[in-house]
Amino acid sequence: MTAAENFDRELNLEKSFRKISWLIPTITIGVGLILYWAIAVCLQKFRAHQYWTIVPAAFLAHAFFIVIIHDGAHKAITKTKIDRVIMNLGSALMLLPFYGEYFRKYHLIHHANTNSEHDPLWQSNKKNLFENKRWFYILCECIPLLFTFYLVLRFNTKKRDANTIQPIKSPTVKIAYILLSTGLTTLIIRYSLPSIWFCLGTVFVLNFVSVWRHWCEHLGTDENQSSNTFWFPLGMGIGNHNTHHHFPHVSWLVLLIGLFYRKKSTTPFKTLKGVFFNTAFVHYKGK
Repeated sequence: MTAAENFDRELNLEKSFRKISWLIPTITIGVGLILYWAIAVCLQKFRAHQYWTIVPAAFLAHAFFIVIIHDGAHKAITKTKIDRVIMNLGSALMLLPFYGEYFRKYHLIHHANTNSEHDPLWQSNKKNLFENKRWFYILCECIPLLFTFYLVLRFNTKKRDANTIQPIKSPTVKIAYILLSTGLTTLIIRYSLPSIWFCLGTVFVLNFVSVWRHWCEHLGTDENQSSNTFWFPLGMGIGNHNTHHHFPHVSWLVLLIGLFYRKKSTTPFKTLKGVFFNTAFVHYKGK
């Protein structure tokens, strides 16, 4: 069986769903609104001193990012330029107006250079920390945004050095979209007054959830693989990761349905055990 034949189920399902042009966009936006409402419920519970609600809020936010921002970045919602608007509005709703455009840029570079030296998500310094100073690496990963900012800065510095890294195609960041997102975020903060402690707590947990999911995607003991297939809490099909990397235009909904039929190569808790305690646990090489 060829690699292409392995993905027939998802590709045929995607083609079938797209025959009804409004189906995937309607379900996607509807699910996104439900997730956002559920986060708002967690906020109300937090204000009633149920501080544990930052944990479900983080998983709900993670699902929202996959459905709205991640699929928007891949133009997998409407298959048009409207997806970029949806992605940025989603970032604004999550009070991260700058996130959407920069996520799109570096995530698409990641897809074009998965697991290679040009992958911004797994640069040599990050690889060296993981292999030689595992606990310090874990600590760095648990610091929201700061480690990401450092990697992005270092990636751009390397990119400018022709002797260090090959020139790569880099998607543009459009300031107009950032201004649009910033305007909406400003209105939300002005009129809804979200709890700063709820936001900070949720971001802290969300950061670990995102890192944990990334470990599930690209780490393991089989160096012949490029990515894993797994169930993840509120993963919205992202665990169907091998299919996603071969066909990033396929919707989260199709990936979720396809995941039921695919053999799983890891689990979230197996991954945590490997990262924390198994020195043979490695980041995959090649695509």
